[in-house]
Amino acid sequence: MSAPETKRVKLDADAMDVDGEKENVAAVGGGVEEKKPRGGNLESSVVQRAMPHYYDKHYPGELLFKWLSQGNDKGHPRADKSYPTRREFTFVLNKDDGSEIFARYKCFANAKSYGDAVKKEKPGRIEFGPVYNRKPSEKGSVDLKPVERELVFDIDMTDYDDVRTCCSGADICGKCWPLMTVALKILDTGLREDFGFKHLLWVYSGRRGIHCWISDERARKLSDEARAAVAEYFAIVKGEGKSRRVLSVAPQMYPAVERAYKNELADYWINSYLPEQRILEHEDKLENVLDLIGTADANIKADLQEEFKNSKADSVARWKRIEETISKASLKNYRLRGMVEKIICWHVYPRVDIEVSKHMNHLLKGPFCVHPKTGRVCIPMDPKAAEKFDPEQVPTVVDLKQGVKTLDGAIKTFNETFWNACDAENAERLTAKTRAAKASNQQSIDF
Repeated sequence: MSAPETKRVKLDADAMDVDGEKENVAAVGGGVEEKKPRGGNLESSVVQRAMPHYYDKHYPGELLFKWLSQGNDKGHPRADKSYPTRREFTFVLNKDDGSEIFARYKCFANAKSYGDAVKKEKPGRIEFGPVYNRKPSEKGSVDLKPVERELVFDIDMTDYDDVRTCCSGADICGKCWPLMTVALKILDTGLREDFGFKHLLWVYSGRRGIHCWISDERARKLSDEARAAVAEYFAIVKGEGKSRRVLSVAPQMYPAVERAYKNELADYWINSYLPEQRILEHEDKLENVLDLIGTADANIKADLQEEFKNSKADSVARWKRIEETISKASLKNYRLRGMVEKIICWHVYPRVDIEVSKHMNHLLKGPFCVHPKTGRVCIPMDPKAAEKFDPEQVPTVVDLKQGVKTLDGAIKTFNETFWNACDAENAERLTAKTRAAKASNQQSIDF
């Protein structure tokens, strides 16, 4: 049975990109030359022309298939031979008219068949889905149900638009990217220390965000309800715009929030965020801070408004004044206690897309895909060196085709920060099943 296909048409394709933002592209002299304007976009035709070379020479399809098979692609007697064939792959195919074809419910018996299909169809991107109870390709004749899937997280820079002044929409730069770094560090620590997960793969999304794939067996088998609970644990910032609110801070911070505040947020706020974003020098951003204070004490808000009306002080100096005022006033007004922490969390605590995390059958763009607008490869990130990651230095398919960059470092990061340990645990799990079977047989013989 052929895989179902869905056509997605882009409205006004010449003016809008896949994220609804204005395109910023360049074609130089009729040749293929990369230009990196604000946002780092490449002309879509340039990216598409480089994709066959990328899939033929660089895409680590075999490595990814091994990961998604979780050890069951090996000839181990205790391996689930059907497991690899029950994983859903979706190929998103780009058409000349600007539309996309979503070829869903694809499945493959082994890494070779997967690699051959990728080279033949040359998808614009590849999305990974869950492992089902049957082959996804049998969807039309069986009751198809997801039975496991990696727990995933998605953090997108556009969700921070109301707290950054340097960029908006799909654009990113060195001033706002640290918001992603802070989010990664906080989630990585929480997922490891509070939930005990070990096998976390962090991936740059190719444009403006980051993804996390958690491959522990326990994580893969979580129900939708359990996935939602894990995601909600990190979702202490709720709502949009002025209605955004912060939970788990007052009257006393939850331990996980306190840890994030002490380890990451407080230092980032004063030493990086305020000097770079200068939010207290922008009238609307300053008003957001004063409004938060006003929910606890309208008089303090009014006093600060008057003080800053003609002030030439920068954001760091203004913040010190706000901090001093809140500290003094909170001795009499208990509602101001925790206000400093609340303001900081309101601005820079991770903003998690819960909908992506809570559904087992949610599709997510796979690692080592290529973003169609930037041409950048979605490469793995080392959480221990997250502050050194620069999205503008990520290899594009044009870089790879011209031989000016390679994916050697990215594959090394995939292996050393994630896959080597995950693969070893998969092997140990199969060995443990063999030992248990032998023990059971021995007991039967003894009996």
